[in-house]
Amino acid sequence: MSDDDNNVLPANDPATRAVDELFNSFITDETPGAIVIVLRDSEIQYESAYGLANLEENVLLSADHMMHIASMGKQMTGLAVMMLSEDGLLKYDDPVGRHIPELEHFGEDFTIRTLLNHTSGLADYDDGITDALFELSDEPTNDDLVTVLSQMDGPTNEPGTEFLYSNPGYDLLAVVIERASGMTYPEFMQSHIFDKLGMTHTFSLPNPQRRNGPMVAISYTLEDEAPVAYPFDSLDNLVGSGSIYTTVGDMALYDEALYGDELVAQSTLQDAFQPAQLKNGSSEPYGFGWELEEWNGESYIAHSGAWLGFQSDYVRFPERHFSVIVMLNRDYDIPDSDERIALQVAEFYLK
Repeated sequence: MSDDDNNVLPANDPATRAVDELFNSFITDETPGAIVIVLRDSEIQYESAYGLANLEENVLLSADHMMHIASMGKQMTGLAVMMLSEDGLLKYDDPVGRHIPELEHFGEDFTIRTLLNHTSGLADYDDGITDALFELSDEPTNDDLVTVLSQMDGPTNEPGTEFLYSNPGYDLLAVVIERASGMTYPEFMQSHIFDKLGMTHTFSLPNPQRRNGPMVAISYTLEDEAPVAYPFDSLDNLVGSGSIYTTVGDMALYDEALYGDELVAQSTLQDAFQPAQLKNGSSEPYGFGWELEEWNGESYIAHSGAWLGFQSDYVRFPERHFSVIVMLNRDYDIPDSDERIALQVAEFYLK
């Protein structure tokens, strides 16, 4: 059931009723749940929490609970790269080897831009990289990733020839950020984005708050037809591709900042929303950590995430100054739909 104290629109508003129906169709006050926030013209139009943050202790989920946003955080990594570009510490078309000399042999076409666009040719973790990482460490880090990649002849495919979604590529961007800034990835994100915007309930792994923070929601997966708390993951110390915990309130601060120049200039930010260009002249609808989508002929930007039993989704219609963010602490029994869950919510307000 919904946390009605958080509802900004009246309970009898048609959009409010529709959102409640959607989430109450698969969430009860005895199951893991979801948090949703709807933002329009710098105001919270709707905010509500459904279900439980902790099944064992019967803690109701609230809008103040933190959740892992997984790959939804890729655009924050992209933003950090844009900040360093504005500071003159890197260029998008720099070969990665210029900043990570261990990978100089990957060639001139293996650039920061190709990592941002998922066109670097670097495979994902399920393509042998994971096994090599665990040969180095039980809890591998980004430095271990560099070691593994340095022992390869180069990326799996020729850079710039196809779109190949690569989490290692974004974890490699975290290393670029660290080498260019002289700060760890969590430190850079904290000082340059989270602290700057007053996102006081946001942090990057690795961080002990992941397991011990009283307002960090427990995530759940299904095992033998019953929800079980998702265990610690051995890849928790890899950052960049998806390592951020946050709240919907902090995400509202972040979303609003993207309309101004507080983080990067608007002219710089537009680079993030350009489609990836391939060598054959075609393009892919992916920018710097953003999926470039269309709804009823209208462009919007988005990204989803799934990791550690959490799921998240973020859709943003910049021309309308309208966004929806959904965060769930469960990875099961979510209604199937042709449309992403945040877009389903958005439609209740945009139709």
